[in-house]
Amino acid sequence: MSAASTPAPLNAATAEFLQSGVSITVAGRNRRLVPSIAKAVGCRVEADGSVALFLFVNLAETVFADVADNRQVAACFSRPSTNQTVQIKGSDARCEPAAPADIAAARRCLDLLSDDLTGLGFGIDLLEAFFWGDPEKLIALRFTPEAAFVQTPGPQAGSVLRS
Repeated sequence: MSAASTPAPLNAATAEFLQSGVSITVAGRNRRLVPSIAKAVGCRVEADGSVALFLFVNLAETVFADVADNRQVAACFSRPSTNQTVQIKGSDARCEPAAPADIAAARRCLDLLSDDLTGLGFGIDLLEAFFWGDPEKLIALRFTPEAAFVQTPGPQAGSVLRS
């Protein structure tokens, strides 16, 4: 994907990072501002700049309920071996059943994350048990990024990610 085809706030390098097999934590919130979180197993940045996060319905029910209520979502993407971290937010999130291409993208991202984590000493069987589930229960949470932030620990943490 070229930088020209990726709308702000995501540039091509950020889009590549989000899809490169990183740990993804997805957050929602309810009407009383109580947060909900779940782990996504992958991500795809679409040609129109929207983002699809892939989560298992049985592990993310509260996040899905919060998104259905207010459509707001935040997601943090972090590479465990380097702590490089990016956060993106959106307010038009919606959930859909995962298509076969979504399942393949999620599997690809999880395999890349597993490569990173096994290099840190985690066993592949543990990672599979923790992250992967029944592909028929995979949901795509799609949204348009409205804001992106550097969250890598250090002096730039919290700063707006420049496109």
